[in-house]
Amino acid sequence: MIRDLTSRQLEKLITSDRENDFLIVDVRQAKEYRLDHIPGAVNIPIAEVELDSRILDNNRKVIFYCRSGSRSKVAILFAVQAGLEKKNIFHLRDGISAYAGEILLDMPKLDVFSYDMTLREVMEKAINLEKGAFSFYELAKEKFKEISLYNIMDTMSQAEKVHAKIIFNILNNQIPGSLSFDAFFNTCKGDILEGGKSIDEIKAFMDNIFPENRISILEFAIELEFSAYDLYKNMAENFKDPIVRKMFYSLAQAEKQHLSDIVNSLDIEL
Repeated sequence: MIRDLTSRQLEKLITSDRENDFLIVDVRQAKEYRLDHIPGAVNIPIAEVELDSRILDNNRKVIFYCRSGSRSKVAILFAVQAGLEKKNIFHLRDGISAYAGEILLDMPKLDVFSYDMTLREVMEKAINLEKGAFSFYELAKEKFKEISLYNIMDTMSQAEKVHAKIIFNILNNQIPGSLSFDAFFNTCKGDILEGGKSIDEIKAFMDNIFPENRISILEFAIELEFSAYDLYKNMAENFKDPIVRKMFYSLAQAEKQHLSDIVNSLDIEL
């Protein structure tokens, strides 16, 4: 039986389920997806649904949506014809137009990675992104010394470094290198963040941030983390290498925890 989900139910599913246990499919055209989409959703236009192997995984939930719910119902018929079992199918009632959760603009910055990259190149790039996020939170710390937000930014910066170390350990297990983690991390430029923004853009933003702007910095961090989640979830669905997929699923899962921590901090600061 195909189950309808309300906006609230979908938000709960995204929050509670592990990343490799569900796939959200936006069946609109690419230009519509670019305008706005649910974080982590992959774009598979309705005409391509039957041809896309990503939806035919009967070991996880597959959630379909469009603008209002009409096209996604047709996409579900195509998916069933292609072999997706009904028990795994969910449908966002009334589509994205009724969705009350976070919405992202533009495409996930998939061009940060290339599908012909080697395993080492992918993981080095991922560590560089984590270094970029680490640098952002380090810059934020300096703006909020002696107030509660300093501790939040410090916690987030250390979490980014932990993520980088996890990636590094995966890389070393597959392709042992000569550098220690600290030596490798220090060589990374960290010139781009997980959401696709450059560190120069971040520095320009931070130049205009002061202690009284603590809500603005938290909102900015939320935007960055949602973009990072969107990127990592999409990368997990697009890469073929199982080691890389597992890494990106893990990073997407971690970004959800970051978001939860920042949102809780926002409640405290308010």
